[in-house]
Amino acid sequence: MTSTPPNGRTSRFVRKVFIGLSFGAITYTLTNILLKEDDQLFTLGLSFFISGVVVVIEFLHDVERRMDAVESAQRDNAHTIEGRISEGINRINEATELFGLVEASAIRTDEVTQLVRNSTKIPAQPSLVSRFVQSEIGRMSRFLMEVGRGGDAVYEGEDRDWMLGLARNAEHTIDATSLTTVDAGGRGFVDGGLWSSDLGQRYLDIQRDRIENAGVTIRRLFIMDRPELLSDPDFRQVCLYHQELGVHIKVLDPSSIVGTPLSALFDFIIFDGVVSYEAQPASRIQPNSRPIIVSTRLVLQEERVRERIQRFEDLWRMAADFVK
Repeated sequence: MTSTPPNGRTSRFVRKVFIGLSFGAITYTLTNILLKEDDQLFTLGLSFFISGVVVVIEFLHDVERRMDAVESAQRDNAHTIEGRISEGINRINEATELFGLVEASAIRTDEVTQLVRNSTKIPAQPSLVSRFVQSEIGRMSRFLMEVGRGGDAVYEGEDRDWMLGLARNAEHTIDATSLTTVDAGGRGFVDGGLWSSDLGQRYLDIQRDRIENAGVTIRRLFIMDRPELLSDPDFRQVCLYHQELGVHIKVLDPSSIVGTPLSALFDFIIFDGVVSYEAQPASRIQPNSRPIIVSTRLVLQEERVRERIQRFEDLWRMAADFVK
């Protein structure tokens, strides 16, 4: 509510006095005409009385108008304050609920709060950087939603963070199948294959660390869906290197398997018996072309993970030990 300027207050006061004097003059005139009183003292007294009553009535009317304006402003302010308080309480309740959910979840609370705290520290950035950060947060949110539902999490293309992260956090076992059409390169295991790449080297370093420092048991089954690589010296070198790290390896020739459908032979890694990491390769146009991963999938559904575990055990029994 804005205050009235001094000039405005003066003009209103003058107007009230003028109106009061006008009513007094009218009263004085009417008294002289109608009553024909010779007592001028009575006439003047009545005129001044009427003028005073008019001024008082105007003043009371002005006070009432001001009080109505004050009450209206107070009501508006009260509604505004009430709305802000309600909004603040709702935010507090929502924050309390979210923090309670974080406390009850299996995720470490300090990691989640650190994520939120770090996101609030991002300064004003160019629009491209801001959009990129928002897209990454959205991608992480969708990933958490998929994991929370216990279904499949899918990454379009070749992933590296999931595989390295799962290996880094495995505590008991890592059971993996390795198809030559996925892990080998164009002409062999060293020619553009997984084990000669930066991803493969990091993966092996993490496996060495988990074996030495956490006692994780790692089994790798090489499925030779390209039989010509059985005698490849690079393949034997890869197997020897795995053995030096402490990885248990076997070799499976699909042509020697009777009654096993080819659909059962695909590339997957089971971490701690609870997560299956699966890479889906594209069809090769040229036999010696480098494998291209179309999508990567994390299978989290307990029943499907058990199927992968049973499939790995069956293939492991049918496979042969690697002979140096």
